[in-house]
Amino acid sequence: MPSNRADVVVIGGGISGLSTAYYLAKAGKNVVVIEKGVVGAEASGRNGGMISERTDEPDLVPLAVESVRLWPTLDDELGYPTEFVQAGRLQVAVSEAEMDRYLTEKKVGVRFGVHVDVLDPHEIKDMAPFVTDRNLGGIFFPKGAHANPQRTVQAFAWALQDRGGTLLQHTAATGFKLSGDRIAAVETTAGTIEADTVVCAAGPQTALFLEMLDVRVPLATARAEIIATAPLEPLFECALVGNGLYGRQAKKGNLLYGGGPHEWIDVDLTGDPDKPNTPLIRNIARRLADLFPGVADVPVIRSWAGVIEQAPDSLPIIDVLDRPSNFVFVSASAHGFAIVAATGRVVSDLVLHGETSVDISGLRMDRFGTVSPTWREELGWVPALL
Repeated sequence: MPSNRADVVVIGGGISGLSTAYYLAKAGKNVVVIEKGVVGAEASGRNGGMISERTDEPDLVPLAVESVRLWPTLDDELGYPTEFVQAGRLQVAVSEAEMDRYLTEKKVGVRFGVHVDVLDPHEIKDMAPFVTDRNLGGIFFPKGAHANPQRTVQAFAWALQDRGGTLLQHTAATGFKLSGDRIAAVETTAGTIEADTVVCAAGPQTALFLEMLDVRVPLATARAEIIATAPLEPLFECALVGNGLYGRQAKKGNLLYGGGPHEWIDVDLTGDPDKPNTPLIRNIARRLADLFPGVADVPVIRSWAGVIEQAPDSLPIIDVLDRPSNFVFVSASAHGFAIVAATGRVVSDLVLHGETSVDISGLRMDRFGTVSPTWREELGWVPALL
């Protein structure tokens, strides 16, 4: 039976929830994190480990830039290793459409003071000789980086506990007790926990919890896949993007890569999301072989999937509800790992002070005022019929 009282209850033991809980515990708050499974079991511990300013999404740039600034400090901050490597982010174009998107990113980067280099095909080959000769050039973010998602999740979990925070795994939130315009307690499978503030960082279940409070937020859930090849000799240190893929070379030499299309699914509150095998693995492997033809014969030895939530504009949502007024929520919309170094501070600032110094005005929920009730069907973001 958990303690029946906390200053803050955080729903969700993914990267966003754990980082928020860590900074709240560091500020002296009595924090309880409840996680229906184990920490990082979804996309937080099962992603490509990419870190960058992400100038393809202007409203995300302030948060992403702040995260890039803070990421190099995390190992010292938390006291545990994340395998952080800041060797840049190289984006290779293999089509005119891809190159056009990269050049747009460069323009946005200039607006925000982000350093982005434009490279021609010869410069790409100088940096990455193993990349396809069909490359049309690309861009390079010198401050881009990558880290190990599983180690990072564990680092935040251990650091939270070192600061006196409580982590309850295999404990699902099932509802809320309201008192006036505030949440008085969170109901869980292990008992009821009273709280002054609730932070919802429930990833794929976020929309379901908001529905309990009569709040509708447009989020769809999808299964995302990462493949791992057999280990190779060191090819590159930077994060490397291209051909619709994102990824890195792991410390042990494996190429770790993922990319769309997503497999749209539905989830419930307490059960484990379905993670069936699909042709997605073959799709990623084929595109990786096209991008790196020199190592096309290296075998794929494993893959793993995580479930993400996605807003219609593919951007995070960070906001405080008007009613109940003590409910803060964060939905990373598949950006969670890259922006975690800033997300935890921003959300904890909202809890502690009601405001934050990072511009998240473009990430508020009111931007969805004109979204159609049938937006998922219109975008084709619906589960496939089996």
